[in-house]
Amino acid sequence: MKGSPRKIHKYLSLAISVQLLLWTISGIYFSFNKIEEVRGSQYLKTVAVKEVPKTQKIEPQQALSLVENKTFLKPSSVTEITENKPGSEYRGRSLPLYKIEALNDAREEINVYVDPYTEEIVAIRSNQWRIWDFMWGVHIMDWNERDDIGNIFLKIFSILALISALSGVYLFFVTNKK
Repeated sequence: MKGSPRKIHKYLSLAISVQLLLWTISGIYFSFNKIEEVRGSQYLKTVAVKEVPKTQKIEPQQALSLVENKTFLKPSSVTEITENKPGSEYRGRSLPLYKIEALNDAREEINVYVDPYTEEIVAIRSNQWRIWDFMWGVHIMDWNERDDIGNIFLKIFSILALISALSGVYLFFVTNKK
């Protein structure tokens, strides 16, 4: 039975190694991408904001003009969103929203979400954001909605990773004493 702690450590480490690799890859992606750029801040113009309470919903054509005036993007079409979808680009936002499809200077497709009552741009979504969002889902092990950082998979794998690391340190010192 002398080799059993080593075997446990070996197979435990093998079992969690894929997730550890995914945590490392996603962590590297996060550290090399500025969150402001992921959120699309570079597309917003600095415009003086007038705080006027809105009670009437703007028309879709007005939302297109709003995006043209408040961003460096070229809007092309607008769609009204009235129902939530799990894992959507606009999750966590109050509905209804206008989704404006636009192009940046590099002709990349960007989605801009506008609150039709406040005329506020509430989200800008690009491929960079979509990759970030995918990586976030992998990182927190919530592959569908990508919002639950307290899910059972994350808790179990985090504890197993800790056990693996501690047992590796223990085995290192026990082995080096001989």
